[in-house]
Amino acid sequence: MNTLINRDLARTAAPLASGVLGALVVAYVVASPSAGVLPLAVYGVISVTIALALPPHVFLPAALLVAGVSTAFGAPVASIGPARLYVSDLAVLVIFLRGALPRARRTGPRALAGLPQVLFVIWLLVMAVAGIRAMLAGVTTASAIRGDLALFYWPLLYFGFTRVLAEVNLDVSLLWRHLARVAVGFAAYMFIARALNHPFHDPGLALVPTGPGEAVPRNFGFAAAFTIYPVLALAAVDGMANSRDHRFRWTALASIGVIATLTTLVRGEIFSLGLGILLVLLLSPRSSLQSGRTQTAIKLALACGVTLFAVLAVDPKLGHAVIQRSLPFTHQAEAATANSDYRFAAMGTGIRVARAHPTGLGVLDVQGLIDHNIDPGYIAHSGFASLLIAGGWLALAAAVLTILSLIRRSFQVASASKWLHPAFVGAITMLSVYSLGAAGLAGDPWVVPLGVLVVALRFGLQSDTR
Repeated sequence: MNTLINRDLARTAAPLASGVLGALVVAYVVASPSAGVLPLAVYGVISVTIALALPPHVFLPAALLVAGVSTAFGAPVASIGPARLYVSDLAVLVIFLRGALPRARRTGPRALAGLPQVLFVIWLLVMAVAGIRAMLAGVTTASAIRGDLALFYWPLLYFGFTRVLAEVNLDVSLLWRHLARVAVGFAAYMFIARALNHPFHDPGLALVPTGPGEAVPRNFGFAAAFTIYPVLALAAVDGMANSRDHRFRWTALASIGVIATLTTLVRGEIFSLGLGILLVLLLSPRSSLQSGRTQTAIKLALACGVTLFAVLAVDPKLGHAVIQRSLPFTHQAEAATANSDYRFAAMGTGIRVARAHPTGLGVLDVQGLIDHNIDPGYIAHSGFASLLIAGGWLALAAAVLTILSLIRRSFQVASASKWLHPAFVGAITMLSVYSLGAAGLAGDPWVVPLGVLVVALRFGLQSDTR
């Protein structure tokens, strides 16, 4: 019995530990203040080794891990001509390389052939033209490439992720476990960092105003992991509603994801998570003795309510901040209202620019935005605005129709597991709504990999995979 346990532990934990260790070594090399040719060569060797050696059910969680820590390294790693490469850029190249390498693979499903592919190509072409227009107008090549780069992550990542999912040695059950472990690990690290008062440095995420002269810090854990928490919550809520087994485990995972999302104090994530949960429950079976939407909602509400009371008892300021950020009809601090108004102003500016320039202004740099009387901060604070400013109505229409076509296709094709469809609809909707108040799926290099992974997991797995 002990031998069997040891073998199972080695099979499941050892590869994941290797992936985590490799990712941390990569991060250490990239973060080295004296990065030169030798450290970059080491980085390249380690990355290629990881890409070749890790089993697919470990490679994908390791990729999620790298995406989740990517914002901790703000300096560029290397330069190719005028373009500077960051951690997220090199991670995309490694994922693409893994997909391009010859390996034993099943014939992958072509679930997105047709309208979704056509709409995405239109979106891609519109943004490519916006980049070219910017360069012709005098914007530096580096700025234009950086402005467009996150969108071009989509085809590279989707190719890499789906090719990895098609590998014959993929263990789907281990894949789900490892992805859950990475997500829970990010949440646990955030909880520990908050308990130890060890924040990360990001002025934009540091303090949340809750009243006159009062503020609560939220910059704990990794900024790039903030969008991982709600996806964990949605997947677990789906498991609660659609599975008769491991009900306590699903409830615990859902509670961790919801609580972690609430403690980020990011209203865009909190509200979009609520919408995602509603969609998951609507797409799940009606109430039954052991599972279903009614019992799921009751269990989740009870678990989160108990936790919220515990937070209020331990840290009243944080508890009241969570309530304020989660319930829009409660009293809002003046600065918090101003923050919300800023995002609405960004969307309004996008509409104003598109009305005056129906095809957009191109991918402008900071000076170009200022010259057109546009606050440069609007681009990072609204994917809706950034699409309208860069590519006009066609860019926004192509992006929205692409997302809607993905959701529609999810209703049309069989999924590897019955819970994948509700989880996908909830997660992609959550990320899309979140992108109204942040660059999100339209430009955040740490959100796009998560969105592509969600799409790949829904459409890249064989329908008969167990």
